[in-house]
Amino acid sequence: MEDLHKILEGLVEVSGIDVAVCVGRDGFVIDAASTGSSDTEAIGAMVSTGMGSAESVGRELGLKEMDQAMMEYKDGIVMMTALGSEALLVIVAAKDANLGGIRLHVRRNAPKIEKVL
Repeated sequence: MEDLHKILEGLVEVSGIDVAVCVGRDGFVIDAASTGSSDTEAIGAMVSTGMGSAESVGRELGLKEMDQAMMEYKDGIVMMTALGSEALLVIVAAKDANLGGIRLHVRRNAPKIEKVL
């Protein structure tokens, strides 16, 4: 899946993005790119569980499918984007990252990733 890896590498070149992970709904990493030594396997496992919980809230409220969720922490941001029904794109970014710019890059690249999958 060289094309997928190139897309993820392109995302981590965006200012503020430290990690880009494509993970299956089962929590297993499909591919990842990082600017450091992040444990992408752990990120994938934890985020797939978190996304499932967030989707349950949306269903209970009648809001249909989740497109994207974001969690802000003192030292960073985690953004999760649904890639169809089988996978997620996870972005880990710096706290001071330009969220609008990151969302734009994610929205442009998510369809490309779905096509590759």
